[in-house]
This record gives sequence, C-alpha cells and structure tokens, in this order.
Amino acid sequence: MKNKVLVFGGTTEGRILSDYLRKAGILHEISVATEYGKEILLENGEENLFVGRKNFKEIEEMIKSLEVSIVVDATHPFATAASKEIKTACEASDVPYLRLKRSTEVKADGTDNVICVDSIEDASKAAEDTDGNILVLTGSKDLEKIASIITDTSRVFVRVLPNEDSIGKCIKAGFGGRQIIAMQGPFSKQMNIATIKDIDAKAIITKESGKAGGFEEKIEAAMSCGIKAIVVRNPENALESPDAYSLSEIIEILSKHTGITIASNKDIIPDKDINSDKNIIPDKDINFDKTVIFDKDIAFDKTISSDKNVASDKAITLAGMGPGDDNYYTLELKKAIDEADIIFGAKAVVNNLKNSRVPVISEYEGQKIYDYLEGNREYIKPLVLFSGDISLCSGAKKATVLFEDKGYKVNLISGISSVTLFAQKLGLGLEDVRVISAHGRKCDVIRNVTNNVETIVLTSDAEHARNISEKLISLADKVIVGCDLGTSSEKIIDAKSNPDTIKDIAGKCLVYTYNENATGRKIVKTLCDDEIIRGNVPMTKEEIRALSMRKLSLSKGAVFYDIGSGTGSISLEAALLDESISVYSVEKNEEAIELLRKNIEKFNVSNIEMISGLAPDAMKDLPAPSHVFIGGSSGNIKEIIDAVYQKNSKARIVINTVTAETFAQVMDVINEYPDIEPDIIMVSVSRFKKVGRYHLADALNPVYIITL
Repeated sequence: MKNKVLVFGGTTEGRILSDYLRKAGILHEISVATEYGKEILLENGEENLFVGRKNFKEIEEMIKSLEVSIVVDATHPFATAASKEIKTACEASDVPYLRLKRSTEVKADGTDNVICVDSIEDASKAAEDTDGNILVLTGSKDLEKIASIITDTSRVFVRVLPNEDSIGKCIKAGFGGRQIIAMQGPFSKQMNIATIKDIDAKAIITKESGKAGGFEEKIEAAMSCGIKAIVVRNPENALESPDAYSLSEIIEILSKHTGITIASNKDIIPDKDINSDKNIIPDKDINFDKTVIFDKDIAFDKTISSDKNVASDKAITLAGMGPGDDNYYTLELKKAIDEADIIFGAKAVVNNLKNSRVPVISEYEGQKIYDYLEGNREYIKPLVLFSGDISLCSGAKKATVLFEDKGYKVNLISGISSVTLFAQKLGLGLEDVRVISAHGRKCDVIRNVTNNVETIVLTSDAEHARNISEKLISLADKVIVGCDLGTSSEKIIDAKSNPDTIKDIAGKCLVYTYNENATGRKIVKTLCDDEIIRGNVPMTKEEIRALSMRKLSLSKGAVFYDIGSGTGSISLEAALLDESISVYSVEKNEEAIELLRKNIEKFNVSNIEMISGLAPDAMKDLPAPSHVFIGGSSGNIKEIIDAVYQKNSKARIVINTVTAETFAQVMDVINEYPDIEPDIIMVSVSRFKKVGRYHLADALNPVYIITL
C-alpha cells in the first residue's frame, strides 16, 4: 500500500503521532507490545493495531505483508533491544527508519550534585565513591551489576515494582528485608522525598527517562534533600543517532513522504514539553490513559515483604462499597482498600474514594480488568469495587466466574446494600418485603406491586424511578422513593402523598410500595372463565386449561408459543405463572387479537407478545420455543409441528383437539416421528346447572389432550 506508515510503541509520543496520522487520513498501522497499549489506543479511536513483541524477522514480514513505505520507532528510549530489531528489519526491507526521540535532558539548574554517566556500571562506581545510604531507582533489571560493584551492599536500598519477578531479582542480587521497597508508581516529588528521608539516603541512582518515567520528580526530590543524583544518560542522547528526530521533525518528514499535510506548525506539540501533563493531548476528546491518581502528594509507605515465599497464585478482591460515602464502609472493605496496589470500579463508584494512594482505574467489566492486569503483571493485590452489596444484583457475580475461570483466587467482600439502608430509613422488616431489580434488566414492576403487599424496586436511574412512580401512585397505597441514600444528597420522597415531588427524584433511586389489596390475591395463579374478556371468540375452558397447563410443565425462562391463541386464555395462564416466561401468542383472527390486547391490559402482563398471522409462517422470526400449545391449527398441524421441531427438536408440545378428524391428522404426524411416544388423554367435563329444584348435567365437548 503506497505511503503507508508503520509505528512501533505504546508510548505517549507514539499515541500522539497515531492521532495526528488518523486525523490527517494517512494510511498507517500501529504495533504495541501489550494488550493495555492496544486498549488505550482503541479508546482513542485507533483501529489499525497489532499486539505483541516481535523480532526483526517478524517485523520484516509485517513490513512486506502490509506494504509499508516508512517506519517510525516510538518505543521507550531505554528499549534499545527493541529499537535494534526494528532498525534491522527496516534495513533488510530497504524501508526508511525514523526514531522518534524523547526529550529527556537533565533539568538540574547546573548543580554539582547531578552526576551524569553513560552506563549502569559507571553509575555504580560513582555510588561506590559516595558516603551513606544509596537509593536505586532504576528498577530490578540491573541489580546484580550494581551489587557486584558496590562493596557494602547493606547501604543500598532498591525501589522496584511489587511483583514476584522484581522481588525475585532483588533477592538473587543479595538484597532483602527493608532494603526492598516494592511500590507502584508514578511517584510525586513529595513521595520521593518521603522515601529518601525514610532510609536516610545520601544519593540516588536513576535513569534519564523523561517525565513519563517520573525523572524530573526524582531529580527535584534529590535537590530538595541536598543529596547526589547519579543519572544514567538516555542512550539515544549519548549515541546522537542520525535516525533520531523530534516529534515535530517526524511530522514534517511524514508530511513530505505522504504528500499530505499532517499538522500546521502551530498545531504541533512543543518537543520540549512532550511529556508535560498540560501539553500531551492534541485533541481534548482523546483519553491517553485511563489511570487516575488521587492526591498524588500523599506519602506512600506501603512495602511488599522480601520473603522468598511470596505467593505465586493470582488473586483478586471483589468488594461492595455500600450505598453511599465512607461512613458505610465495612472494616473488611477499609482493610482491602489499604492493602490494594490498584483499584478498579465504575466511574460513579471510584469517584467516592477519598485520598487514594494507589492507581484508580474507571473500569468495572471483568474481561477488561483481566486484560489490564495481564499487561501489567506488577500489580499483585487488585481490588474491584461495586456499589452496594455484591450479593444483590451486582456485576461481581459475572466477574467472579470470569476470574475463577482464568485461574484467580477470588476474595469476596460483602457491603451494606442500599436496600438494607432504605429499609432502616423506613422502619421496615425485610422478611416481609419483595425485593426486585429493574436495574438494566427486564422486570414486570406493575405485576410485582400488584401481587405483593410490600415491594422495594431497584431502578435503573432517576428517570426510570420517576416513570414507575407515576404509574404506581394509582395502584399502591404508599409510594416512597429513596434518592442517593447514604450521601449528602440523600432525599426521601413520598410520591403518593405529594405527586408533585416526583419531579424532584434524582440520583440513584429505590422505590418502596405498600399495596393492601395484594392480601386478597390468589396464591394459585389460575383464571376462571368469567374473569377473561371473551366476546364471540372460542376459548379453551378452565378445566381443560388446568390439565393442559399441567401437561405443559412450564419452567422459569421458558419460551412459549400459544398457537391459535383465540382470546389468549392459555397465554394469560402462562404469562401469570412467572414473569420470566416469554409468551408469543400466534393468532390470525383480528377480533381475537383485539380481545387478547384488552385481556393483557386487564391483567397487567408485560411478557406476552401478540403475533398476527397464520402458523407456521407467523413463527419464522420467533426465537426457538421450549414449550408449545396448539389450540387451533387451521389445517396446518403437520407444518406447525415440523416447524417447531426444526427450531428445537426437544420442545415440549401440547395439542388440544375436539374433532376426530383433527385427532387423526395429529396421529398421522406423530407416526412420522418414531422416537416420540405421545401421552394422550380424552377429557369429558360436565358442569351442572340448576333447573327448577334440580341440578342437571351440561356436558362440554370432549377434548383430546396430546402431549409430545
């Protein structure tokens, strides 16, 4: 592909460059090392992505298969091995190689306390010549080299990532106990000062890694404490590679190469401030990093033990935060927050955290959290926060299954639920209250309130709470709404007594109803014939309905077809059994459909869908049934049964027939399915009516009930 650009690196510079390329319409591909790098770029709107570390042969193949005409290396300045592989592949492919150089010059105001060297060996030699304790801030990779040069390693303290690999390297190099400071950055100047003072360091060893690596904060902390800063220069600065260019220079080169203006000079971010928080975002809608650090200036005194028995098993804690602010945190939750090295949760949840000393990420989906942790193995004590109590309508249920499938040990911490707090505010005993969740899920609130004396509804949002409150005030004796319970914005609104206050419902809401009429509701949910609006349409009589429903044996979550539904008597019986049953009433007669519509309104059922048409054609777009009742077939009994079994060969079918001809047709169809042994009964019902002083039998038509 002519003039296609290939960019390597999930660094800030690489993300900024990809944004410019995308906005300019330049054909390009981005290669990043980790899934987390991919996730951030996807959120920025980037779609052309490859993930995983690659050697020069793999890179060479990429260049060839993608028809790349130029390559930009935007990997980390100290990732010299990766840069070498990329450059070698470019040379082999005869494709131009551009190195996007990070600005990492030391900013130490010319003080003599900053010693710049070219290697970790030279840094160690310089540290050997100093007196007092030494704080090593270069990570775990070079610890063995440092320990081999500094004679008295007891005065060396190392700050590394809090994972098994880093701590293992510390121990292998001979460091242990209090010498190991296992912490996750980034670190503020104040945090660095606190660490320096805590170990009484007289010198630090660090790398010239730019602001992205917290370099300036380290130097400033050393200067504030009046100690030496031994700096390993950026290898790119030392080599002064002719292939290395600033961001503005890269943009200019790519503009000429592609013939497309990527950005005007005034739009290009100043190279000297490429890692400055106020300058890294060229477009205000772009989010380069989901991580939010709260109160960065708070001293972070958490350490990980250097004991060799560090657990290798992966673990994660899922915890309920309770309904409001930290007044409702359990002691177990507070301990989990103190011990966590990273915290996840929905934005509305983590915004309630105060003075967090670890990274806080606005994310609650289990898969995305897992992908992040896999790309950032340094985190060993992740905590995921959910609102309320994780045992009640919480995303923790799915997250638990996912992480256990991934081999994690999942620790669960219950929280105080908003339902419990609401009940306490209203003086309720929850043993008599029906609690239902309509929070982002299908739920027949009207039916539940009709059938239960006391009900608490978890709503999706304030608008949902307002809508159902308006519907319930004509049905229930009490309608009370709890808004933002447990917070400074908490409100208790009596919508029944004062309907005008419904407009004031806001925030996270629960609705409580009291319906005295529900005490008279029948426990067995069956309908008498005279309860159903009938008109002139034939209807399955209640005695036959009772037996047919028994034969159907409907279960929770059933997908039920009522074919030839008529007035919908069978549909109503099924729908009233349980709101989780999805009922599809198939009927060709318009009068019958209108009667069914009236019956649906009368009985307040929301789980019946009317299908106007002739079966089996009217069934084509319906989901596969688990149960089917055939009360009328219009002569299509064979086609209907065949169509049902094509959708689900295990569907349970109950057929009612009155005429001998229809019964014979059904038996002919059954004979075509040799594996089916039908259950057949013939029911004859007589009702007695009073005639003068006597009660005479009034026989109904005999009905065959056939179960397949």
